[in-house]
Amino acid sequence: MDTEITRNSNDILMKCMAENFKDKTLAFFGLPTARIVGLSPTALPAIEARETRTDTVFLLEDQTLLHLEFQTTVSKEDMKRFLLYDARITNREKQAWIINTAVIYSGNIQEAPELLDCGSILYRVTNVYMKDYDGDAEYKRLQQKTEVGESLDDEDLIKLVFLPLMKSRSPIEEQAVQSLELARRLKDEKQRIFAMSGIIVVTDKHLSEEYKRHLLEVLKMTQIEQWIREEGREEGRKKSREEIARAALKEGAEVEFVVKITGLDKQTVLKLKEKLN
Repeated sequence: MDTEITRNSNDILMKCMAENFKDKTLAFFGLPTARIVGLSPTALPAIEARETRTDTVFLLEDQTLLHLEFQTTVSKEDMKRFLLYDARITNREKQAWIINTAVIYSGNIQEAPELLDCGSILYRVTNVYMKDYDGDAEYKRLQQKTEVGESLDDEDLIKLVFLPLMKSRSPIEEQAVQSLELARRLKDEKQRIFAMSGIIVVTDKHLSEEYKRHLLEVLKMTQIEQWIREEGREEGRKKSREEIARAALKEGAEVEFVVKITGLDKQTVLKLKEKLN
């Protein structure tokens, strides 16, 4: 498996995690929100040529959105970026959602700004500090429970997902690998998939390529790896069909004919045609 997690494969992991976050809250992190009912898209339309993505956006049962960002560093530009994300979410959604943003900082962060005053715009986030959680003690406790075959409750599972971000004597990369290994030993398949997918989503942008390879090695022979492989093959097939579509359109083929020979939907073919003009 390639070390790069493709956008579509990352979406698979997000869906795995979100499915199991349903009916849960993050109250033990100091976020007493309504219960989670689903996942909101993380891809955001950008004014620039490239697209941007938030970390996680949950839809809550009180019809609000919970925007989570996972940070291992503090930068003056972070708050501006989070504000821009929320503005784009507001612009994207047809419904006027209330958005609450929480920034979850890894155990090495002691403090970070929670207010950005831009005059007419006053932007506030809620900061959650993993320094308040002993990752080494939590790992040992969860390890002991799994070794004796004891089931994990909802709070245990969520702590396992966020374990790599907690305060620890080990760097985040090693914590991620250890946590994933622990998650793989869970007997309940639903819990195993939830924990493994969640750990990868939470740590993905903070790991080096070397440690991403470690994580993908741990994923081998699991249902998640199979899904990612299948998604990768499907993505490759779609790219091939799009190449055929472009060639046919360049030769003057009608849109309906291109749809028929490639199996692509009409909207995709129309977009390809627009880019050629």
